[in-house]
Amino acid sequence: MGVPGETTDGGRELSQLSRRPLAATITLLGVIVFAYLYAPMPAPNVPAPTATDCIELHLYSNGFHSDIGAPAAIFPDDHPLRRLYPDAQSFLIGWGDEKFYYSDGTDLMLGLDALIPPSASVFHIAYNAGPSSAYLSPNDDTPIAVSHEGAQRFVAFVDRFLVLDAAGNPIRISNGKVVGRSSFLRSRGSFHLLQVCNQWMARALRAAGVNVNARAAWLAGPLIRQVRKVGQTSCPATTPSTGSG
Repeated sequence: MGVPGETTDGGRELSQLSRRPLAATITLLGVIVFAYLYAPMPAPNVPAPTATDCIELHLYSNGFHSDIGAPAAIFPDDHPLRRLYPDAQSFLIGWGDEKFYYSDGTDLMLGLDALIPPSASVFHIAYNAGPSSAYLSPNDDTPIAVSHEGAQRFVAFVDRFLVLDAAGNPIRISNGKVVGRSSFLRSRGSFHLLQVCNQWMARALRAAGVNVNARAAWLAGPLIRQVRKVGQTSCPATTPSTGSG
């Protein structure tokens, strides 16, 4: 028989020792995740908009999901989206998990399944952006001013994800959520915890020159607050010239 209390004290010491590496590991993981999400990133190397060089995009949001409205004119005349909807004056562009996007957005388990493991993604493309955004029941419409170069880089970002068939046309999967004026299109890239719809949208905005933190943009509300803080929300006004009398 051991000395009374010896086993108890020894067990307590072993328990404390075993907790220390666990606590240190959790702390280290927390620091790594925080650094990944919030470490400063270089601003996009894209010209800022000016009074004579400005395109206006629109970010529509219902607080959870965001879509972006872009003038059709920033896309080349023969672009697949312009061939899909030749009469569109603008496009409403969304990106997300295929199964969850098809749903009404109320199935929590379907949403969790979209995050883990990575799953297939789709575009949701509609024309014209303003009227079509009603499907979101948006509570926010934030204009975003970008330069022409920024708009071209935005188009290039969309093109990297857009899957085309052998004829160079987008691959239409089904009708979209706006009856008669939208489509779900095949997309590259997986939807997962570190690339949800709003993170994708933030990366599209960074391509256009808007200095937002895409890694932490899980929800649309924080993304919009970032845009309003760091980006121009309207094209600069042209300074009227003054002539001599």
